[in-house]
Amino acid sequence: MNIFELLIFALLSAVLLVLGQFLSKRWSTAGWLVGIVPVALGWIWVLLGAVSGLITDFKYSVMSRPVCRQGKCRSRDYILVSSSAEEALFRCRCGDLYLSKANLFVRVLPNNSKEPYMARDSSGNWSRSDV
Repeated sequence: MNIFELLIFALLSAVLLVLGQFLSKRWSTAGWLVGIVPVALGWIWVLLGAVSGLITDFKYSVMSRPVCRQGKCRSRDYILVSSSAEEALFRCRCGDLYLSKANLFVRVLPNNSKEPYMARDSSGNWSRSDV
């Protein structure tokens, strides 16, 4: 959610609360519920989305990553470019892009094709991948 969407959402929340206040004069508590329930559910949805994004970013920031293919960048030298629940895209200081998915670390080539790079074995160590 960007700042524009957040402002629109806040404006719609205010309109619903004003509607609830207006309806409360006629229908008492039921009028307030018309405004408050959708606003509360909407803000809970926004907050859950924000917490989910923070958890995903934290998960990918603490996971270990292998040394880059040039041997210059360690686990903490990668920058998270984008992430989803299943995978994350990282850039090392050398400029190479890597896709992390489960126990695989795949290099993303300039033409957007993927080249297997490393795989994590059952002991948690990284080794060259021929996947």
